Amino acid sequence: MLQRLELTTAARSIPEHILYYAELWMGGMFLQDEAYVYMRERRNPLASGMLYVALVGVLVGLADILGGLARYATSPSLDALKNTVLTHLQPMPFYETLGPAAQRSFDAGYDDVWNLFGSLFAGYPSAPADFALLFLSVLTTPVGLLVSWFVYGALAHLLARKWNAEISFAEILGPLALAASPQLLRALNVFPNVSISLWVTFFWFLVCAITAIRVTYRTTTSNAFRAALFPIVVFILVAIVLVVLALILVTARGGQ
Repeated sequence: MLQRLELTTAARSIPEHILYYAELWMGGMFLQDEAYVYMRERRNPLASGMLYVALVGVLVGLADILGGLARYATSPSLDALKNTVLTHLQPMPFYETLGPAAQRSFDAGYDDVWNLFGSLFAGYPSAPADFALLFLSVLTTPVGLLVSWFVYGALAHLLARKWNAEISFAEILGPLALAASPQLLRALNVFPNVSISLWVTFFWFLVCAITAIRVTYRTTTSNAFRAALFPIVVFILVAIVLVVLALILVTARGGQ
């Protein structure tokens, strides 16, 4: 594989560049050690990793745009969905026990809630702001992946470097970029009736990250697992702290 990758890197034609990144993607997805070694030993693993992650993000963003437009073109309108849900709510016992005034109040409250959150149930853009956010995903998706890749790599390196102090931060970022490969599965969302679970991409990412850390630091799988899990634990703890602080602030303001 390494020879094919090197040959393709030197090529200038678009098909050969496509083949190059397809080879990298396959190597990353299916845990081929030589692909991770190749990224570690690049002349500039940081730049190579950044380019790979950005490319994955752009492709996913473009797929999100096409998928959102396809669902918008083929799905019922929001008004039709709203009326269908209300039609199924009204025959329910709780609704029939309400008086006329209470039913009108329920219908008005239902309209208000639907206007705020109805687009979440639709799964496609339904307002100009939604379309703007959808088209911006071609930028926000790669930026989000790049930030996550960099922060995750920094935290993993913080723990894993004790097993091989000779490995630099840039050297882990190159192989760790291949752990973004499962994100490309989200491109299947371009089809209206296809949805890729976030749990699938998360666990596949974790396995890829373990491989990247094991190969880069030349350590055991158990050590690599600990280093790969460490950033996730940190993220969860930070999220818990932020939620607790938010609750404290809300409670303090409510008591004033």
